[in-house]
Amino acid sequence: MPRIRSRHKLLGNKRDFERWNSMPDITYTIQAGDTLYLLARRYGTTVDAIVQANQGIDPMNLRVGQRINIPGPAGGTRYAIQPGDTLYGIGRRFGTTVGAIIQSNPGIDPMNLQVGQQITVPVRMPATAYFQGGSSKKLVALTFDATYGDNQTETLLGILRDEGITATWFLSGIWAEQFPTLTRAVESAGHEIGNHSMTHPHMTGLTAAQMASEITRAARAIESRVNRRVNLFRPPFGEYNQTLLGVAAELGYRTIMWTVDSLDWQEPPPAPQVIADRVLAAVKNGAIVLMHNAGRNTPAAVRLIIRGIRQRGLGFGTVTRVLDP
Repeated sequence: MPRIRSRHKLLGNKRDFERWNSMPDITYTIQAGDTLYLLARRYGTTVDAIVQANQGIDPMNLRVGQRINIPGPAGGTRYAIQPGDTLYGIGRRFGTTVGAIIQSNPGIDPMNLQVGQQITVPVRMPATAYFQGGSSKKLVALTFDATYGDNQTETLLGILRDEGITATWFLSGIWAEQFPTLTRAVESAGHEIGNHSMTHPHMTGLTAAQMASEITRAARAIESRVNRRVNLFRPPFGEYNQTLLGVAAELGYRTIMWTVDSLDWQEPPPAPQVIADRVLAAVKNGAIVLMHNAGRNTPAAVRLIIRGIRQRGLGFGTVTRVLDP
């Protein structure tokens, strides 16, 4: 095990020590597959610093459910600028602020970020999942998960086109590979595309490395067909833990859940009015609605949902538009 050093020696000089010491610690619950090395990478600190902050901890015997303190980052996480990135978006993704990123990167020009440019992101808190946008947004995001069959995809695209609505589609990698023409059709219609993993596994049962592989393989499958970077991630089955949130954030993704599940996936298929009533009973400003391209009655329900939402004086936007100011 590495020799434990003092905070001052870990950081090098008094100013760095004072800056680090002023940052709040994170209380973290150990998840399956966690190691101190992975936690140190995720939160921009060191194994030594975590050990120092948790007297008596055994790095070789972490227990699921064990609560530990993770000290504020000594320098931050290194991140490579991707197409479409803004400092605001990066800050939201990593739980920090534009001002903190600028402070950590002297000379950076927020209006002239270069793809591939390496920056330091001062990670200040654990990555989080997003369930809805702000209550001031009079917008609702319709989202569709596509995992296996083509099912109702063309019909849904036609309805959204006729209604003038752009939605967010979370595609699995295997779906993008099996239906490349439909994948491009979703993109060319102006819809936002998110990552839904490669094979739609139970992600919380995977190691951090396996989680990263599922996300990156799906990204390659999707992005090779739409020539656009994807930076939203929805976990299969809605299952996630802190490890998955951290892995997704390190890869540059915001993890997106939902405000209301339409339950259009149930068998036998719910009637269109039943699906619509469930959504309309819970919809509100900034809501994210979960639906599926495989639901037999989803297209008919979507028409009812759109009409009901508009009757409430709300409009429609992509997940990114609903989340961001």
